[in-house]
Amino acid sequence: HPLPCAILIGSSLISLLVSPAAAQENRHIVSAPPLTPQEQLKKFHLPPGFEIQLVAAEPDVPKPINLSFNDQGQLLVSGSVEYPYPVKSGEGRDTITLLGDLDENGKARLIKKVVTGLNIPIGVLALRDGAMVFSIPNILHATDTNGDGIADKKDVLLTGFGSDDTHGLSSSFRAWVDGWIYACHGFRNTSNVKSPQENTLVMNSGNTYRLKLDGSLEQFTHGQVNPFGMAFDALGNLYTSDCHTKPIYMLLRGAYYPHFGNKTHDGLGFGPEMCKHNHGSTGIAGIAYYAADHFPAEYRDNLFIGNPITARVNRDTLKRHGSTYEAVEQPDFVICDDAWFRPVDVQMGPDGALYIADFYNRIIGHYEVPLDHPQRDRHSGRVWRVVYRGTDGKAMPPQPMADLEQASPQALVSLLGHVNLLVRTKATNQLVERIGKPAVELVRQQWANQPSPEALAHGLWVVERLAGLTDADIAQLNQSASPLVRVHLQKALAERPTARFPSAAVRSSLADADSFVRRAAADALSRHPLQENVAPLLLAWSTTDAADTHLTHSLRMSLRNQLIPSGTFAEIAKSFGQQPPNMARLAEVSLGASNAEAADFLFTALKTQQVPSHLNSAAQRHVVRFLKAEQLPEFYTWADSFRQRPQGEQREVVSTLWKAHQERGLAVPPAMRKWADELAEKLLASKLPKEVTFGLDLAQEVKLASAFPRVAELAATAKSGGLRNAAIDACVSLDRDKSVTVLGTIVGNGDEALAVRQKAATTLGTVQTASARVELVRHLRTAPDPLAVSLAAALAGNKEGGELLFQALSQGKANRRLLLDRNVRERLPRSGLPDWEARAAKITAGLPPVDERLLKLVDERRQQYLKADTDAARGALVYQKICAKCHQVNGQGAKIGPQLDGVGNRGLQRVLEDVLDPSRNIDEAFRTTQVTTNDGRLVSGLALRTDGEVLVLADAEGKEVRIPLADIDERGQTNLSPMPANVPELLKEPEFYDLMRYLLEQRQVVLPAGSPTGEKPGK
Repeated sequence: HPLPCAILIGSSLISLLVSPAAAQENRHIVSAPPLTPQEQLKKFHLPPGFEIQLVAAEPDVPKPINLSFNDQGQLLVSGSVEYPYPVKSGEGRDTITLLGDLDENGKARLIKKVVTGLNIPIGVLALRDGAMVFSIPNILHATDTNGDGIADKKDVLLTGFGSDDTHGLSSSFRAWVDGWIYACHGFRNTSNVKSPQENTLVMNSGNTYRLKLDGSLEQFTHGQVNPFGMAFDALGNLYTSDCHTKPIYMLLRGAYYPHFGNKTHDGLGFGPEMCKHNHGSTGIAGIAYYAADHFPAEYRDNLFIGNPITARVNRDTLKRHGSTYEAVEQPDFVICDDAWFRPVDVQMGPDGALYIADFYNRIIGHYEVPLDHPQRDRHSGRVWRVVYRGTDGKAMPPQPMADLEQASPQALVSLLGHVNLLVRTKATNQLVERIGKPAVELVRQQWANQPSPEALAHGLWVVERLAGLTDADIAQLNQSASPLVRVHLQKALAERPTARFPSAAVRSSLADADSFVRRAAADALSRHPLQENVAPLLLAWSTTDAADTHLTHSLRMSLRNQLIPSGTFAEIAKSFGQQPPNMARLAEVSLGASNAEAADFLFTALKTQQVPSHLNSAAQRHVVRFLKAEQLPEFYTWADSFRQRPQGEQREVVSTLWKAHQERGLAVPPAMRKWADELAEKLLASKLPKEVTFGLDLAQEVKLASAFPRVAELAATAKSGGLRNAAIDACVSLDRDKSVTVLGTIVGNGDEALAVRQKAATTLGTVQTASARVELVRHLRTAPDPLAVSLAAALAGNKEGGELLFQALSQGKANRRLLLDRNVRERLPRSGLPDWEARAAKITAGLPPVDERLLKLVDERRQQYLKADTDAARGALVYQKICAKCHQVNGQGAKIGPQLDGVGNRGLQRVLEDVLDPSRNIDEAFRTTQVTTNDGRLVSGLALRTDGEVLVLADAEGKEVRIPLADIDERGQTNLSPMPANVPELLKEPEFYDLMRYLLEQRQVVLPAGSPTGEKPGK
């Protein structure tokens, strides 16, 4: 779908451009023509008793994206005709449209453009005096100063939002009873956000945050790939829908959530999931929690999720495990046979109906189809309303909300108990923002008349936000029979400044009978750390059911936050030193505190064997990175005891400590160096391939030059492909000059497998010495075409090699077509070679475009595939061998690149193009990073993260490559994919076709009628 998911159906580090020959087969371009809104209306299917109604359509609401209801019950709709290309400041044509006065069939009789001149306004929130809107690169407060109903003033609330990726902007604004506005920050963009009050926040890619109109600004959670859609439930749990992880998350403040391979967590692990399925799509947009009474009981307290890929609105019920909900997949709520249906936002209205923003478009994806594709629709769009008529047509129709701007204070207080969560939320905020201090006494009068739990819960927010909640109130509310009230009390107290925070009262709630109350109390304590909180938090953790993953993680985060203040760890160690279970828990959460006190605590726990065994390596690494320098000798003495352990265990310890020293930027002590050298030599001498591989990794890490003869022997003769590749890499690390002869011999050996020769050529290209370049050029004339490409690409990465390549081409010593290959041509701009473009144009004059050659290869492979006897089970084994190192299918495999769930929907032609030409239009987030080291080595791969003083890349095989930052001379990004471009050479043809069969069967998405059917999956 066009907005919230960066790479939708199982995209990978593969080509995303559709050739004309494949257009009819591309399942991201709907072949059926568009329908009028009236025609589309007939294509919907809903459960019995439900009816879908058209609220508005183009041209009144072009390309709707986000929805928001104002306090008069009217609907604001953000829309963009500019998407996907932003315009210059002041030239935006995008709008916010007001829809109101709906008739009995849901049709809006009031339609008005209320904010204009915007630049891709993905997010909108109705405010009492106007609207908060996103418009690149700002969030604006748009107001009407002359009374004509149209905003004529736009003040900047926040600025600095990145917009490299226009479907990863800020969206899904939600105002809550705490006075904050919550928002999503989308995929790939880096934003250096700043308010006029000088508050700042830096976010990269998926995140959530919150803000206030006074400029207050806070991070809420970290991670997710591309969150798009937010919803609160009655308890104040915040849900998001996310592209490419899971359709539903219940967020925990401060938690880290999964992203692609280039992000990690805070040391405590990722925040827990609540949804194990993906609704047949990795492109999800919009989420609504139904908290009203217009729908029948079985649909209340359900989650409704927009699925623009499948042209459906999905539904999940919630199964409770303590304070953790499990999303239970239900039959789809809305199904549309019009494949242009793109539900990108779903919201419950104040009338109890469900509203849907339909970005109506034949193009399903963002990157899956070129952004300038002529068939992208720029004007169509619909807003739909789902109501319940009953099976006999006599159900109560949706009840419009009263105009809250005109409501009396008493009327607003009466609405605090309204059955519709949105209505009572708006009434809460009206009382605080419009009525002010007098509202406190009115709410207290309501409390005297035994109000409903909902009224009591929302009323306490009014009183607290207006500074009227007393200690007596807190004590009384804490004894309420309703968990709803007790949860909201904890959440309200969490927002207090520390000077007014009632720690003892909140601590007591850690023993509450209700797990949601306990979780809210843990979150409140996490914001107000005290040493006195540690014991009750540990007790709460020890008594929590393992199935309640959300409470467990909240307790862990809260406990970690109590430990961070300086000096706390020593006191805690004294208190709990004789309690092994609690020491183990404290050690676990200490991994989330990056300071010397935490490292010292962990060192004590390691010495006393009170660290959980699965966290030993992480604890050792943490100690080396953060322990005070004067304590390190004692740690080295302790670590030396591992010399007597089995070699595999030794290797894990040595490797961990070595990496930790790199990350700290600290030299490894001589004794540890000697230990590492001796261990690497023993492992390399082993007869067991696994131990030899460990030895190669270790020798490479520690730069064991004396191991070069053995490594060179393995590079030349090893039978295992994985072992041989590791040896080839290790050669260069150990002795780059001697490796030239070893690798050059492999490149020139015509009896070697082509894939091995290519690996040697590519690795030789990283050496960046004159002798290495001579060796590369020497083999150009006789190399077969795929190997010649590898040789030329290796030469093209720097000025000297590029010059040698052009000389060879000019002298007829290499095929001129090499300059048309993307793997070669994309490296030349970074080579520093002057006039390379003019020289290349002269050499390649008269040659047909390279795409013709690639299309011919694709066509040949396609014809052979259709004749081949393919087997998906065999293909799954091939997938595990070459793809699972970087990608997941059904949760299996590494998550360095995006998942491949649903990749078969692309059709045979497209998947073949993707595999055979992986860099055709690769997304920015997955382009190869190229690093030149101080000693002249050239290292390429996908940038994963920075660990302290070390940059971590993933190479084409998914293996981590670690480069100390101090060793980097130059770093840049290419337009190439890290995915191997020589898959056909890596596989025998039958294996290749089995892989295609397996990929084509990954079709979890059921597309509606009117979509292309794709190729048959072979015999």
